[in-house]
Amino acid sequence: MHKMFRRNLGVKVISFLFAILFWLFVMNQASTDALIGDQTLTIPLVASGVPQNMVLMTRLPSVRVRLQGINPSANIKDLYAQIDLASGAPGEHTYVIKVNSPTGTNVVDVQPANLQLTLDTVQEKTVPVGVVITGNPADGFQVGTPYAKPSVVNVRGPSSILGELDKVTVEISATAANDTIQVTRPVSFRDKEGTIILGPDPSADILSAYPSSVDVIAPVMAKGLSSKMIPIKVTSSGTPAQGKILLSLVASPASVQVLGTTQALNGFDSLNLGPVDISNLTDDKTFLIPNEKVALPPGISFLEGTNLSVIAQIGPGAVQKDISGVAVQIRNLGTDLDIDQSVPPQDIVVEGLSDSIKNLTADQIKLWVDASGQAAGSYTDTKVYWQLPPGVTMLTTPQVGYSLKAHAAKGE
Repeated sequence: MHKMFRRNLGVKVISFLFAILFWLFVMNQASTDALIGDQTLTIPLVASGVPQNMVLMTRLPSVRVRLQGINPSANIKDLYAQIDLASGAPGEHTYVIKVNSPTGTNVVDVQPANLQLTLDTVQEKTVPVGVVITGNPADGFQVGTPYAKPSVVNVRGPSSILGELDKVTVEISATAANDTIQVTRPVSFRDKEGTIILGPDPSADILSAYPSSVDVIAPVMAKGLSSKMIPIKVTSSGTPAQGKILLSLVASPASVQVLGTTQALNGFDSLNLGPVDISNLTDDKTFLIPNEKVALPPGISFLEGTNLSVIAQIGPGAVQKDISGVAVQIRNLGTDLDIDQSVPPQDIVVEGLSDSIKNLTADQIKLWVDASGQAAGSYTDTKVYWQLPPGVTMLTTPQVGYSLKAHAAKGE
């Protein structure tokens, strides 16, 4: 046994050492995050500090770096290239690429060392919503004019793209439909050729809309019928509670789509709702209007799912207030005249909203008469001018009298 162990001992020792070295090599290769030796790597490029009112319009490439003196304990995740855009300006400019490397790792070369990037300002724009219908309805049916609610959205994005954007679109399918289509769909952004608008990074949205989705109604009707969008008018009866006024009377929706034959729809240009009774209302109120309570011309009907309402907005009304002891000035008095009898303080009545007049006092009101061109003598029923705080009006015009006299001669 001892002889067998010593047989080819040198070869066995060398084989054992090689096995250990090979095991260390394999273990080192298994650590994919560790950087070992001098080498050239392709690393990601990131942009930082992009101003909030700008957007990057150039897709960032990868960067190749040559490294020397690599720290064996360094992690490849700590190695990346960066462009600082904190001081970036709109338009195309050249920016320096900086490499963030782990401690102890030397960056010998960077390709590219700088890069031309385009920044664009971010703006907002209101555009209409267009509805695109695909597919064909069931036999014997047709699709009328669709409409979206809301009919416009606010779009935010690069000014260069917004300048060419004239609408957003929503797409609905009418395949085999035999009844009115009512769906909610997200809006999409397409150019004038119908191609989807993408930014430099297709995985990131370059445009955003508010709201991002809209409700779409597309009437599906029997062939031979037509649809028409009709504006709604509303009326009211009665008066709100004391101290309150009707601020507005609004129909919801402002217009409604109806169905009928072309002959029936001809000349039907508006729909009247009401009157709704606002008697003694102190707050806003919504009146639900049942479809069966609305008188439509013969041969005309609402789309299925139509809901009508009227919103009455009630606010504070004008109130009156008595103001006592308001002084009256005599202005533009001739240089050779004196006031013989001044105008006594006046009691007046003003009107305005409660917040405007509740703290109003006499010294906040200016009353005066104009004595321009007048001679010595007595004046009655003279016109009074006034200046009042905003939101306040004068209900009563006081009649005033006064008298003027000539300057007394010196020594008299």
